[in-house]
Amino acid sequence: MRSLVLFLLVSAAFAQNNATITGTVLNLPGEKVANAPIQWTNAATKQVYQATSSNQGSYTLALPAGAYDLSVNVLGYNPFAQRNVTVAAGQTLPLDIHLVDYQFDTLGDGKEFRIDLFTPHATPKGPTPRTREGKPDFTGVWYAQRTVDPGKPDMLPWAEKVFQERLANNSKDAPGSHCLPRGINNAGALFPYEIVQTAKRLVMIFEDDTPSHRTVYLDDRKPPKDPNPNWMGHSIGRWEGDLLVIDTIGFNDKSWLTIQGHPHTEAMRVTERIRRPDLGHLEIEFTITDPETYRTPWVIKRIADLNTTDEVGEYICVEGEKDAPHLVGK
Repeated sequence: MRSLVLFLLVSAAFAQNNATITGTVLNLPGEKVANAPIQWTNAATKQVYQATSSNQGSYTLALPAGAYDLSVNVLGYNPFAQRNVTVAAGQTLPLDIHLVDYQFDTLGDGKEFRIDLFTPHATPKGPTPRTREGKPDFTGVWYAQRTVDPGKPDMLPWAEKVFQERLANNSKDAPGSHCLPRGINNAGALFPYEIVQTAKRLVMIFEDDTPSHRTVYLDDRKPPKDPNPNWMGHSIGRWEGDLLVIDTIGFNDKSWLTIQGHPHTEAMRVTERIRRPDLGHLEIEFTITDPETYRTPWVIKRIADLNTTDEVGEYICVEGEKDAPHLVGK
């Protein structure tokens, strides 16, 4: 009997110290989104609490009182993020989550295209191909890079403010929306791209970006002492066994690191580590170091699948461009 009383007292205390968050996940037209993974990260303890929306789009989660960062990532929608959501002990907080469709979901512009891009694809089997020099050969057309670990950017206050402003404005000022370069972290991560590798150069060709290419120098040159700041930076690669390490500096501060609007400064340095473990895949790790924007380095991990049936086509952003005047934000 005493055990039962103790259990009830502990349960009551737990309930009093906890809060409840409940709501519905909706898309842009107001339709309910089922099976959406919802993640709440305690700002102080970094403890993660998770829930999944029901077939009717609803969710309920009990968690300790505190301040939380909310994130939702569903294929076909822009990643959703909301920071510093505070709940008090005993409080039930109603909070609907409004996802923004990546495509307009109209005829010819359905979200199925994006879902297919970011879903693992069947790839040919076989060992890692190699160049005449014995290095792994990354040459080929690759599906858009799939993020397997987005990392946790720890922004300084000014960067957090800019990021939230861009989110609130539906990212209407994203450079790519105005035929400007998407930036190093987005190139190859939104649409298929091609890699052409030689002993002295590695060139990435992008179908959906301006400029349509990026050069990585593999000829043992030294980085420029005073690089001219530009959108994609200046990239030099070196081999560490079968791992290609690319260091890029010399950025301007105009590009966005994500389509949501993570900012950076000219002090940013990006280190990529790329390996081809077999015929059909690339493994890519980005480390973004910018002490003027982020408290700690931000590490992102991705995978790209080999595409043996496609080729990179021509892309002229300004030709027939009609979207920009309609990007009104909120």
